[in-house]
Amino acid sequence: MKNILLPTDFSDNSWKAISYALELLKDAECTFYLMHSYEPQVAAPSTAVTSKRANSIIMESMKNEAISELNRLKKQIDALPKNENHTFKTSIINDYFTSAVKAKVKEHSIDAVILGTKGASGLKEVTLGSNTAGLIGKLTCPIIAVPSNVVFNDINEIGFAVDYSINSYTNGLSLLKALAEHFEAQVSVVHILKDKALTPEKASSKEKLIAFLKPVPTHFYQLTDVSVAKGTRIFSESRQLDMMCVIAKKHNFFEKLFNKSQSKSISHHAKVPLIIFNEASF
Repeated sequence: MKNILLPTDFSDNSWKAISYALELLKDAECTFYLMHSYEPQVAAPSTAVTSKRANSIIMESMKNEAISELNRLKKQIDALPKNENHTFKTSIINDYFTSAVKAKVKEHSIDAVILGTKGASGLKEVTLGSNTAGLIGKLTCPIIAVPSNVVFNDINEIGFAVDYSINSYTNGLSLLKALAEHFEAQVSVVHILKDKALTPEKASSKEKLIAFLKPVPTHFYQLTDVSVAKGTRIFSESRQLDMMCVIAKKHNFFEKLFNKSQSKSISHHAKVPLIIFNEASF
């Protein structure tokens, strides 16, 4: 049984991500958790009483709208051809997006979070796109970010961008291997090479990756003189990959302040579904 979290802001992009998830996992026994979160309203100190009353009305209205939209979404799913492998549960949470997702991942032992890379606009706006990037590196489970223009097709080739800094791949990459085996897909590993050759440590990491991915057909590639984000994008587009995988790496405090992580930069330009693994899960 797989537990999959599907955050939604009820946008078209969100629906496309849900549709992709249902097709991707159509042969798997899954419980899908449809979740919508809306942020708490904070009253100004100078108008605490008035603001508290106004906020209470606003929050109740937001909750009722979310209930109505979630019921509509469930009916939309029910109208699809029935899949006996799939079970659906819904929830509405009055909390900030990242906190709500983290809580659900922990509560239901979520195996993957699948969501769109862009959100709704207007009254329903939850900026799902920026929230997708905000989840990177903060969850113990993988994230699958689905671009709005993607329609599910059979998975033939999955890309995987690596820097060979991981000592053990066994637990963290289980989703990649499971998808590759299920769809009988090839895994194409790309390394953006900064030095002339791999260090002994990186060579050892590569051998461990080879051992872990067996018997999945795996091919290895190297790119030079290009940034990780650009190189990964070029590789994905040139090979017309069906999915791309990256590992969200930890950065120190100053790097977080002044630089975008490579995985966030890649996610903003992805044209195929992007699986984002957290380094902490390895």
